[in-house]
Amino acid sequence: MKKKYLILFYLLLLTFDVGSADFIDHVEIKSDKVEFSNKSKNVSFLSNVNINSNYVAISANSAVYDNKKELISILGDPSSIRSNKNDNNFNGEAEKIIFYSNEKVHLIGNASIKFDNLSIRSNLIIFNPMSGKIMSSE
Repeated sequence: MKKKYLILFYLLLLTFDVGSADFIDHVEIKSDKVEFSNKSKNVSFLSNVNINSNYVAISANSAVYDNKKELISILGDPSSIRSNKNDNNFNGEAEKIIFYSNEKVHLIGNASIKFDNLSIRSNLIIFNPMSGKIMSSE
């Protein structure tokens, strides 16, 4: 049953902007439970969520792919994120992580990120895991 939902999730990811294709080229999500809402077209991943892509690895309590907004919302106490690329090394955590189709990632709520020798703490951190660019607002 989980495999059917993962296949469906991969198909839903194809609706992201073509410009972000490299970012989401390979995304694997594992969780204890997967739910699909036919009405909202959202896919929920619940309990022990692990997300891996070419660029990042994330551990969280839950994640929701929102097909209408084309984003993935990740929740945890906190959720953690780290780079999968040696040339762009970072790690961070936040209560909520949002992936947008424009390649931006928002760390929200008690957010922190370490990039090379730089440590940042804020309620909101916005960055691009492909380029390593970090900003405090859009």
